[in-house]
Amino acid sequence: MLFSHPKSSIRLMWRRQIFRLRRISPIWFVIVVTCVLFLIIHVPNPFSARYNRIPIDQDVQWNNVREILELKEDIFQSVTLSNNIKIIQQGSEKQETNSIILIVLYTTVFRAEKFCTLSGERIFGESCPAKHRCQWSCDPTKFREADALIFHAYDIPFARPSMPDRSETKPNSVWILWSDEPPSIINYALFNKYNFNWTISYKFDSEVSIATYGLFSKRDKSLSNNEYQQWIRKEFSNRENGALWFVSNCKSKRRLELFHNLKRASKVLVEGYGRCVDYYPLHLCGGSSRCEYDYMSNFKFYLSFESNTCRDYITEKFYKAFYHGLIPIAYGPDKSDYDRFAPKNSFLHIDDFDKDMSQLATHLEEVHSNLTLFSMYHEWRKNYEVIIDGKALERVRMCELCQRLMNVRKNEMIYYKNLERFYTDKCD
Repeated sequence: MLFSHPKSSIRLMWRRQIFRLRRISPIWFVIVVTCVLFLIIHVPNPFSARYNRIPIDQDVQWNNVREILELKEDIFQSVTLSNNIKIIQQGSEKQETNSIILIVLYTTVFRAEKFCTLSGERIFGESCPAKHRCQWSCDPTKFREADALIFHAYDIPFARPSMPDRSETKPNSVWILWSDEPPSIINYALFNKYNFNWTISYKFDSEVSIATYGLFSKRDKSLSNNEYQQWIRKEFSNRENGALWFVSNCKSKRRLELFHNLKRASKVLVEGYGRCVDYYPLHLCGGSSRCEYDYMSNFKFYLSFESNTCRDYITEKFYKAFYHGLIPIAYGPDKSDYDRFAPKNSFLHIDDFDKDMSQLATHLEEVHSNLTLFSMYHEWRKNYEVIIDGKALERVRMCELCQRLMNVRKNEMIYYKNLERFYTDKCD
C-alpha cells in the first residue's frame, strides 16, 4: 500500500488556500487592514501606565472627627428600644478598670486574615486615645478569654472552627457582627440566632459606623481666602464638562433610567463609562487609576448613584467625587441621611428636584456657567478635607471600636433581635 508524503499534503493544502485568497476581492484586504489599524490606535493598552493605581496616603487625627462622634452619641443617648430590632438596657455606672481589652477576630474577612501582624498604633491609629487599652488577635482559640469577638458576615459560613457556643465565652463578652454589605448581598436573617450585641457597618446607628466608605475630617488649619480663591478659579476654568459617571453594576435599572433622562435633558455634557453605558470592555478605566483621575479632572459634577436606597448606604462613590474636586449628585438613601455625613451645601440630591431630570439639568447648566454658584458648593473645603484612603478609614473605625469597648458600663446589655429588619430599613 502506498502512502502520500506528509510534506506533499501540507504543500497541497497551502496551494489551495492561496488559490482561494486570490479569488477574494482586494477591497476586503483594505477593509481588514483598516480595521486592524483602527483597533491598534483606539483600543486601550491594558498594560499602559494610564491604568495603574495611584497610591493614596492619608491620615486622620481623632480630634478632627469629634463633630460626627458627638452627633452619633446624641442619637445613641435618645435610643432605648428600636421596635423589637435592637434591645437596649442602659448600664448603671462606668467600669473602673485599666485592664487590657482583648479583641478576637474569630473569622477571616473575605477569606483573608485582617490586622494579624500589625501593631496597635497601625490598627487603631497613633492619635487614638484608647490604643494602648486594646489588643487585637486573629487566634480563634482565644475565644474563651476574649472581651470582644468579631464575626465577619460573609465569612461566618466558612468559620473554622465553627461558631462557638455562648456558654463557652465570657458572660459579658461582646459579640460583634461586621458587615458593610447591603441586604441584597447578605441574608441577615441567618444571623438572628446568634443574638449579636453590636454591629460594625455603614448604618449610622451601628455601634461602630463612622468612616465606613469615607469621612470628612476637620482641617488643622483652615484655608485662607486667597488660597481658596486661587483653587476655585482654577477648578472652574479647567473643568469644561458637565457630569461624569462610572458604573459597572447594571442591575439597578432605576439609576440607569435617571442617567439617560439627565443625558437627554442636559445641554452640558453628561457622560457615562462602564459596561452598562459605553463601549465596555474596550474601556479599561479602573478605580483609583490615572485614567480615572484624568477623567474626573475634566468634569464639574459626578453622579454618585447608589445601587439601592437602604438607609445610610452611602458608599465611596459619594466621597470619591469630593476627593477629586467634583460636586456629587446623589441618588440612594434619603437626603437627610447624607446631611448627617456631609457639610452643608456640598452636594446635590435628586430629591431636591423631585427626581425631575429636566429641573436638575437646568440647575447644572446654571452652576456650570456661574463661578459664584459653583463656589457655593465648595466653600466647605476651607474647613474640611475628605478622607478616602482605606487604611486611614480602617484606623478610625477600629479606634471607635476600642473607645466604645473601653466605655462599656456595668450591667449594660444590647443585642439585636432582628438583624434583617435592621439592615433592610428603607430599602426599596
